[in-house]
Amino acid sequence: MGTHSRPTCEPLPSLVAKVSKAWAVEVVERHLAGWPAGGQPRMVITDVSPHRLGWVISSQSERYVRTREFIDMVVGHGPFLVDGVDGSLHMVHGTVDVENGEWIEDYLEQVRGLERGDPLRSRITELLDCGQRLDALRFVRASAPDLGAQGAKEYVEAAAAGAPVPEHVRVRLPQPPVRRRVWWPLSDPNPEP
Repeated sequence: MGTHSRPTCEPLPSLVAKVSKAWAVEVVERHLAGWPAGGQPRMVITDVSPHRLGWVISSQSERYVRTREFIDMVVGHGPFLVDGVDGSLHMVHGTVDVENGEWIEDYLEQVRGLERGDPLRSRITELLDCGQRLDALRFVRASAPDLGAQGAKEYVEAAAAGAPVPEHVRVRLPQPPVRRRVWWPLSDPNPEP
């Protein structure tokens, strides 16, 4: 989409964390209890941090926590995420930016069903608020050339009216790139009793 920043998808106020820290720890401890299968070292929780999606919980081998010897460290795994709304457990890849990574947008869309924000609409609304309708049309045409003149006009009119973009226009807008998945669900919802 040209010079636009990536779309953002902020959690709605109604999705405030409902899962307590104690419950999140219990969910991860139950999962870790089954971890030592096949000769793997026993894992323990080493850190619990609040996150806008719930709780991020790190783990490490019990032996490493005791000895602090590199040879005892389990590497290659990332932290757990306990969803703050439903208590579901997820593993996050160890290489991602847990606090600000783009994976958060994917998570909000795929797990919580939130629509991604439309950065094009934000910019068009700014231009319209400044009385620059012609610039708004030009910007839509440059950002979404597949729309054509009529589609760009319908897009700008919908933005001006505060209405949803018509479906036949929305499907022709540029789509965000597909990113590799960096989190995996480990359990269904675990609502706190």
